[in-house]
Amino acid sequence: MVPIVFQNIADMEEFDELVEIADELHGPNGCPWDKKQTFQSLRPHVLEEVHELLEAIDDDDAKGMVEELGDVLFQIIFFAKLGEKTKRFTLEDIITTVSEKLVRRHPHVFGDIEVESADEVVHHWERVKAEEKKERKHPLEGIPKTLGALARAQKIVSKIIRKELPFPKKEQQASAEAAFGDQFLDLVIQAQQEGVDAECALRAALKKYEALF
Repeated sequence: MVPIVFQNIADMEEFDELVEIADELHGPNGCPWDKKQTFQSLRPHVLEEVHELLEAIDDDDAKGMVEELGDVLFQIIFFAKLGEKTKRFTLEDIITTVSEKLVRRHPHVFGDIEVESADEVVHHWERVKAEEKKERKHPLEGIPKTLGALARAQKIVSKIIRKELPFPKKEQQASAEAAFGDQFLDLVIQAQQEGVDAECALRAALKKYEALF
């Protein structure tokens, strides 16, 4: 592999200052709220920050994206501080792990493999990922169960199509709820086959709908 030189984010003065702010918040004279947080208590805040970032992206709001990306970045640092306090992991562990993973999963950039299309990139990404996650036995493992139903449906459908797995045969549904569920799933399949992000499409449609009021 060709040696890779990364610009170490820890060398950035602004990043160092942000880490120092986190240290102060968690220090002896820091914020009582920050110091009482746990991995579990921060879960809703992580979700909220990511959704606020999505809203800024949907609005193409550059100023909003900068602010919300900053909030997401600080969430990562906050979790790193909790990891250090509980002696489970450090900020350096997080940065090193993602850097090494990106190099492994881009052999066409950092290695000798040549690709001609984005589809080939996905193929190599999935191949390397499968080697890393050998403990996974089910082809649909690894899709977060906490994703919203629509986003999770699209991830599942995407994997089924990419792995060329057969879609399950549909049965006669005994309830309206089950029938609607199948119809929603049919729309997700159609969206995926036409290269449309169902979640983004629905958010855009809702945005126009809400504007009417």
